[in-house]
Amino acid sequence: MIEQAKIKKHILEPHTDSSSLKLCVCVRKRPLFKKEAKRGEIDAISCSNPKIVIHEGKIKVDGITKYIENQEFNYDNSFNENETSEEVYQYALKNLVPLIVNEGVVTCFAYG
Repeated sequence: MIEQAKIKKHILEPHTDSSSLKLCVCVRKRPLFKKEAKRGEIDAISCSNPKIVIHEGKIKVDGITKYIENQEFNYDNSFNENETSEEVYQYALKNLVPLIVNEGVVTCFAYG
């Protein structure tokens, strides 16, 4: 059911260059690790710029009927597991480097 609910299109919109934004929020989806796949874990997230969708498997009150509840989140840029670090750098960080060098103020949070 989750595979059917996933977004099939790689990019809904082209990536936005961070230099055109005062505040830029980017998300990068990672692939499942091999050990996660071996444990039977499922990739329940779709990523298609600028959207991330979490596909949550649920069971209706009758206790039998299964369904998928989709939760959508939109960002300035979202990068899927097949996009390279170079692409993330190009759109999210490249234009911040000259600002840092010229004594500008930049804050970048990275997690994971």
